[in-house]
Amino acid sequence: MPSLKKRGRPTCVRNGKTVPRLWARPIEGRYLHTVIFNDGTDCPLACAMDALQASQFCQRISAVHDWPVMDHRPKDIGPEVAAEKIWATMPPEYKVQIDGETRVNMAGAGYIMADMCREYRLPLGVAVHRIAERIVTFIDAMVSQGVMSEQDGNENARLAAKGAFSRLDEIYASEDHGPDLATVTPHRLGVMLADYHQSKNSSDDQFQHGLTAAVTIAMTAWTGKGESESVAKARADVTMDAAIRHWFRLTGRAVG
Repeated sequence: MPSLKKRGRPTCVRNGKTVPRLWARPIEGRYLHTVIFNDGTDCPLACAMDALQASQFCQRISAVHDWPVMDHRPKDIGPEVAAEKIWATMPPEYKVQIDGETRVNMAGAGYIMADMCREYRLPLGVAVHRIAERIVTFIDAMVSQGVMSEQDGNENARLAAKGAFSRLDEIYASEDHGPDLATVTPHRLGVMLADYHQSKNSSDDQFQHGLTAAVTIAMTAWTGKGESESVAKARADVTMDAAIRHWFRLTGRAVG
């Protein structure tokens, strides 16, 4: 479960002792948030919670005290595991031999982007935005660094987009477009994300990972439209809150 490790100057003190760490202690399938003091003593902060409620509690403390959240539980989901699975099942036409090593070609890079969106259970509209933004950012960086010419950059962007959107057509064939990040309100986005995960029978972990990925992408879209970081963060907070509250309702849990 997430633990919070202190960054910067101490902000929590008990009898002159700083708090170097907060721990979501696992207890019989639930989690008890506990303060760990420098002398090894501890003190509970709240009642035991289920995994999603405990994660939400950690995120709130992190935001208030500017402490990073780190989830130390072993997982069968995440970018490294997803990338390995995609690589193992990728069709051979998306791979190329370079100096005796197997690499992905540009169409393959697009294929991986599309499959990563599926692994994170992103709605199609969010996936389309993410892929388009990633391709443009990558190609612009390669051209500006002199790694490829502008003409080659345009061709590589075309190949990556072809691979990505061909794969999206396969894996999202029966789905609606979903939220448009350019027009959807933050609250509506949160509700739509929760609904989407319910339609996919997501677990709490899958919902949490997918929500975090989608909100990160949304923040990129909002700042790309000229909004300040503070405004984008406020919109993200609304989205997260709406999504978690609606997820609790959908899964039959009390909403605080």
